[in-house]
Amino acid sequence: MRSSGRYWCRRCCRTKVRRPPPDLSGRTHPPGFGPASSSACDDPSMDNFSHRYGPWAVVAGASNGIGLGFARQFAARGVNVVLASRNEAALRTEAEAIESEHGVATRVCVTDLTAADGPATIIDATADLDVGAVVYNAGAVHGAGLFHEGPLDEALFLVDLNCRGPVVLAHHFARRFVARGRGGIVLMSSMAALAGSAYVATYSASKAFDINLAEGLAIELRPRGVDAMAVVAGATRTPALLASGATVDESVYSLMEPDDVARGALDALGTTSLWVAGPGNQLAYDAMRTLPRSDVSLFMSQGSASLYDLPLL
Repeated sequence: MRSSGRYWCRRCCRTKVRRPPPDLSGRTHPPGFGPASSSACDDPSMDNFSHRYGPWAVVAGASNGIGLGFARQFAARGVNVVLASRNEAALRTEAEAIESEHGVATRVCVTDLTAADGPATIIDATADLDVGAVVYNAGAVHGAGLFHEGPLDEALFLVDLNCRGPVVLAHHFARRFVARGRGGIVLMSSMAALAGSAYVATYSASKAFDINLAEGLAIELRPRGVDAMAVVAGATRTPALLASGATVDESVYSLMEPDDVARGALDALGTTSLWVAGPGNQLAYDAMRTLPRSDVSLFMSQGSASLYDLPLL
């Protein structure tokens, strides 16, 4: 697979060329944000994005769903992509499709992010690349049930996946991005994170961790030219949702498409530390902020019961 420092000029003949160093003399930029670059092509917005968050992006959990949407959207903006997950066959198929459609380079990294050395595999696989963005979107089918009745191993699995993994990768890439003076960190969260929820208590708590981590990093890293953002997604048409046992009434739950979530998130990166996907979810988020937290938790618990056909508590 292609892994050179070249990029494809998307304007002229799709020829591989090397981008000259940008002339940043005399440029100014808002406090906390990196400078815009000069362009080798005629699309300033694409060039600015690829300069700030390229030439390589890492997407953890990229074999399907929202993670694959992120990989596609980075590629559409001229950024090479490292696709990481456990499913090697799916990764290679999608990587080839991305290269063919967008003319960017890809790299496949096969890893289990719940394993002790899972995040380190990504770190080792990208040591030779100039990475400008990392998206932690690794997910798993988590199901629903009473916390005390479920196996402890399943709860700890979610903690490793949704808490330990993001900390390890964010810590590593934050250091790299600060050293280069620009970059972006995106952590996927969920509407379930907005308050504690019965039946998905560990999942809800672990996704709330991602929001708090991203918001804290955003404040620490912005003066150093690095953006951090949590993405709060609602019900999205992903294999994980369809396999979770959730009963989705699309007359009640408006399912979003993975590519739409990823596109909106990358558009928002650098403008906010928390982005809620979709206008319906944004309205719900705004409404929840006006209610007592105990009421929101009860509301979320009732929603989980309905979604998984479990008794109301």
